[in-house]
Amino acid sequence: MAGSSRWTWTVGLVFALLGCSEVDEGRLVGEPLADGGEVDGAGGAAPRPDAAARMDAAARVDGEAGREDALPGPSDAAAPLDAAPGSSGDASPGADVGPAAFDAAATAPDAAALPVCACFVQVGWCAEGVVDEGARQDPPCRVPLAEANPNALMACDGDRWIVREDCAGGCAAQPPGTPDACNPPPLPDCPCFVQAAWCGEGAAAHGLTLDPPCRVPLAAEHADDLLACDGDTWIVREACAFGCFAQPAGVPDACNPDPDAAPTADDPGWAACPRRPLLHAGLHPEASDRLRCAGVTAGRITQTIGNAAASAGYHAEDGRAEGQPYCAAVDLRTRDLTNGEIRDLLDRLGENGFAAWYRQPGRDGWPAGEAPHIHAVFSGVRMKSQLRGQVRDFLVGRNGLASHTAYRFWQPDGFILRIIRLLFARNYNP
Repeated sequence: MAGSSRWTWTVGLVFALLGCSEVDEGRLVGEPLADGGEVDGAGGAAPRPDAAARMDAAARVDGEAGREDALPGPSDAAAPLDAAPGSSGDASPGADVGPAAFDAAATAPDAAALPVCACFVQVGWCAEGVVDEGARQDPPCRVPLAEANPNALMACDGDRWIVREDCAGGCAAQPPGTPDACNPPPLPDCPCFVQAAWCGEGAAAHGLTLDPPCRVPLAAEHADDLLACDGDTWIVREACAFGCFAQPAGVPDACNPDPDAAPTADDPGWAACPRRPLLHAGLHPEASDRLRCAGVTAGRITQTIGNAAASAGYHAEDGRAEGQPYCAAVDLRTRDLTNGEIRDLLDRLGENGFAAWYRQPGRDGWPAGEAPHIHAVFSGVRMKSQLRGQVRDFLVGRNGLASHTAYRFWQPDGFILRIIRLLFARNYNP
């Protein structure tokens, strides 16, 4: 047998080298074909080897004559012609091409071809739950009406599927044994009702008490921030980094101060302000410096110490500092300012320790026949009882007048309130 094999191999090699078109039958797996290829284990042909490869094969035969184990075996068969370079002819990694994959594809149900479910709802079932339940049936089935109305509450009219209710607010699935139900319809947006500042959470709760109940548009995302109104539009007046503090009814809410900060009456957390000569006679030196830091010029000051009847004693002397008389109150001209510029100035005054109000004729308790101006009280010095009452009014959002009504033109933020409260506590109980 060994000799016959060697003879067959030698004859085949000779035919291959001569380029003959046929070889005898009885070729072994791996024997040369007429086109220079080889028969693989599946009867396929591998690519034609080049001349160098044929010469190398002849050399190996000569050197290994008599060795049957040198013959190519089935494991040496050529890879399929469509295999990628460097591959063994297997499918790409992760590809499931086995019989199980074809079986799964053949047996997977086509949703569109599923039968319509017999009606199985007793009272009410959310459409999404009906669709899921149909898929769990044996055999699976579908409810086209539920698929077309995903927010509906489904029911049965005899054997017929019906939409019992179209849930504008969505459908709420209930525990097994309890009929599903529609969510309440979405509430309308509240008209803006904030006069000064309201924590988002409190504003939302108030909206639910109105008739009809309504929702505050920004409250869900800004429950711990201060909300306010810009005309009829809800706005975030201040984002509270440390949460929002709800005040008693009638008093504007405020942001909580930084719990890690340690402000004092001498340094309430305001910006540094250099000492300068008096800006105007009748000012306390510290108040004079703070007016400068707020951007107030001497030309804007209309009154410090004064005894006009219209002032009702509010501008009388409060004491002496560095040998000079002072009044804690000061009036500022506003005729050349817009309302927006006036509010900006009130912010700066508050940040520098002044409880301040814009006296707008006919608004917030100020008589229509009186002149417009800003009235400001520096809260860090000793002052008469009338001015102390005004500072206390300021701290609770009131107008600082005899009416003590809510002040609506502008309200201080939590930072300003903290500064005023600490400065006032130098000499008095806030």
